[in-house]
Amino acid sequence: MNYQLAEAVIATFRKECPSGHYEALSKFNCRAWQGTYRWLDASGLALYLLDRLKVLGIQAAIPEPVLLRLQENAEDNQAKTKELFEEFMAINREFRQAGLRYANLKGFTLAPDAFREAGQRLQLDLDFLVDRSHVSGCQKTLEQQGYLLTGEGSNVKEFKAGDGRLPILKDLYKPKLQRCVEIHFDDVKEPDERARQDDRLGRSGVRRWEDLELPILADGDRFIALAHHVFKHLKSEWTRASWLLEYANFVNFNEENDALWAEVRRCASESEETKLAIGVATRVSEQIFSIRRMPDTLAWTIQQLPQTVSLWLDRYGKRVVFATFPGTKIYLLLHQAIARDGIVGSRETKRPFPLHRPARITVRNQNTSLLADLPKELEECRFFLFRLYFHLGQGCCYMIEATRWRREVAHLRKTGLHQGDLQIRSLDT
Repeated sequence: MNYQLAEAVIATFRKECPSGHYEALSKFNCRAWQGTYRWLDASGLALYLLDRLKVLGIQAAIPEPVLLRLQENAEDNQAKTKELFEEFMAINREFRQAGLRYANLKGFTLAPDAFREAGQRLQLDLDFLVDRSHVSGCQKTLEQQGYLLTGEGSNVKEFKAGDGRLPILKDLYKPKLQRCVEIHFDDVKEPDERARQDDRLGRSGVRRWEDLELPILADGDRFIALAHHVFKHLKSEWTRASWLLEYANFVNFNEENDALWAEVRRCASESEETKLAIGVATRVSEQIFSIRRMPDTLAWTIQQLPQTVSLWLDRYGKRVVFATFPGTKIYLLLHQAIARDGIVGSRETKRPFPLHRPARITVRNQNTSLLADLPKELEECRFFLFRLYFHLGQGCCYMIEATRWRREVAHLRKTGLHQGDLQIRSLDT
């Protein structure tokens, strides 16, 4: 991967300077782009980059084969998005007919705040927020549509339908034979989470698509869900740069929406976890893509960030975004920072090396023979080796970085900086 090229790609989204971006991008030949394709695709920025080049009028800054590749990706993604939207409408119709209490999450509901139109966005699944008492009915409805339960947690269930094989990277933008749906619900062990989620469903509004008015979250809840989504992934191995771009776009789109930021402030004041999620998501998004005019509410959440969390963002924010798929283990240091400052209790133990095998990535069909399922089992073996290589390599890198991190934290404690000082200084530079 060419990191200078990746930085030049990110820079195109930060400010309006066509001539400067043209000069920066034109320095890279086709080979440099080919070596960066994997990051560009996995980061979710490929389609956004093509649109940005068109807006700036600098398509000629990149080699013609690269431009043709991006244009082909965009055409394929338009076809995939059309199919996904048809599935989105079909599932909503079934949910409405079943009388379920739910709301659509992420994806199509984020336009036009986070992106201009859905065909520009790499979307891989559909997400719904469902009242816990309706989860079983939701599962039954999805199963009637051919979906199978393939994974579940305390507050989420994943369903897949169609081809059980894992799509390959070169077909990332093409219509998928495998369809994926996630339903989210409150964690029964967390009363605060249940109250927050019930409030979200109670406050939900509607948006018209075709002939239907479908439930979506209120504006403030859509933004907070976006912040929690970014925060959740920063606390995991992989964070797509496009999620941060969409977050920054949402803020810029609503920069004068005082009612929105007043509602966000109210929710953040009632939940330390929400305040932390917004502060972290805002800080790293501003760091990478910039926010034109920081709303007072978001500046307040940044000022409230704990010291060690601020330190982690300053040291590793950019490194996480520029990492190649499947990511790094630096997120483990963020978990330590959160636990050290005691703002939000950790509900799970994170280890550098897992003690279990990875979850299945293909869907088993009980009606097929072992021979017919052999290609899927080979995919599972390849995935196991891929994950083993990642854990060994990144686990060793983490052990080295953890030593440096402990020294940084010790130095921070000695200097006695006050909460928020790190971010305020960084934002002013």
